[in-house]
Amino acid sequence: MGDIYFNGSALAGGKNTKLNGTNMSNVYFNGTKIWTAYIPSAQAYTSTSTYTIDDSETSIQWKISGGGGGGGGAQCFDGTTSGGEGGTTTITVKDSSGNVRATLGTAAGGAGGATGGNTCPNPSGSFSIPSGWANPPWSSTISDGGGGGSGYTNCIGGCSGGTGASSSGTYTINSDGNDATLSITIGGGGSAGQRGENAQPTAGVSGAAWILGVQG
Repeated sequence: MGDIYFNGSALAGGKNTKLNGTNMSNVYFNGTKIWTAYIPSAQAYTSTSTYTIDDSETSIQWKISGGGGGGGGAQCFDGTTSGGEGGTTTITVKDSSGNVRATLGTAAGGAGGATGGNTCPNPSGSFSIPSGWANPPWSSTISDGGGGGSGYTNCIGGCSGGTGASSSGTYTINSDGNDATLSITIGGGGSAGQRGENAQPTAGVSGAAWILGVQG
């Protein structure tokens, strides 16, 4: 048991069955549950993960952001360094053998913050959540760039790291049935630069991904 058949063919996982025109969530046989309806729900990721595509899903909505860059150290110290670049977040479609079938999207990491300078490039460290992205996991800190090391008289502070880029879209699942998983690689935050004394710069924050399967 475990499959329900119609005209000799097993119904795809998650497809609705009806009783007198009403969708049923569960089907029982002699008191044992043999089938449960699949209802897609949004999944949020802040670390590298795998999403399994359900048979009933016909498309995937996705949103991603790259990791923030690390903040740069202040000038006038021996060994001062700039911040590291944030990592790129990617989503790829793979078959059951792990072969890549398509790349859904990429979101680059933010630039590392420069060592002390009179002008720091924009944007600064704070990630601005794009319109329509008011879903977990995004918050005021996801994909932020790190803060630059502070300066003082005659010592210019370091620049903040840049924020991660963002990207979104909808992928139509291939009708050949070989789209099996989504491989989600989350871009890490860039490393903090070095200042040499107190008030060190800070590292950037990792990126994130949001996935929603849609049934046909």
